[in-house]
Amino acid sequence: MRKLILFGVALLVASAAHAQNPPAAAPANGPLVLERIHDGWLLAPDFKVTDVDNRTGELAGAYGGRVIDNTLLIGGAGYWLANDARDFKLAYGGLVVGWQSPEFGRIRFGGRGLAGAGRATLGFDVTPLRGGIVEGFTGGRPGDIRFGVTDPRVQTTAPTRVPVPSQPQNLRTRAIARDDFLVFEPQANISARITKAIGVSCGVGYRETAQADVLRDRLNGPTASLAIQFGW
Repeated sequence: MRKLILFGVALLVASAAHAQNPPAAAPANGPLVLERIHDGWLLAPDFKVTDVDNRTGELAGAYGGRVIDNTLLIGGAGYWLANDARDFKLAYGGLVVGWQSPEFGRIRFGGRGLAGAGRATLGFDVTPLRGGIVEGFTGGRPGDIRFGVTDPRVQTTAPTRVPVPSQPQNLRTRAIARDDFLVFEPQANISARITKAIGVSCGVGYRETAQADVLRDRLNGPTASLAIQFGW
């Protein structure tokens, strides 16, 4: 009987000690949140003002492609001079890769680059000199155009006489040169979201050309653009 009483007392003491020191609660884990990565499509009619051969030109065109994670754009673009002049034509296009920052309110910053190829036709005034060499054109291979042996990409119109004071009258003619070229056009942008699917973007850039044997650097020039973006 005595042993039974002692066992009961020991059990009560152990229970009281356990009640005073409850086991540590298991850490509570929050719910697992999965955020969906948004991939969509973008199409943007684009209008550019640019310098071509020291003349101001207006380029119409568009760019578009796949937008990955609402940040990276991979697609294409094409532009052409919006005029009917026979001696002032430019068209080019190619691959476009761009990046844009997260939104600050409705504003984003970013940049993109175009790499591709194109064709241009430009006119210029020249003066035939002795031996058939033409003055007034610095492009071409090897640097002069000679009547009768000109590069097939260069055409000339009928010469006209232009009076020069105190000098004999000179023959002036209009030459038109056509050339194919490679192009790289980087650009910095700022865009604003108007609605969930529509935005407006403006930017500045520079068009750099290569492999233009006839027109050379006449096709290089700065650009300013304005585009309306449609996304889905």
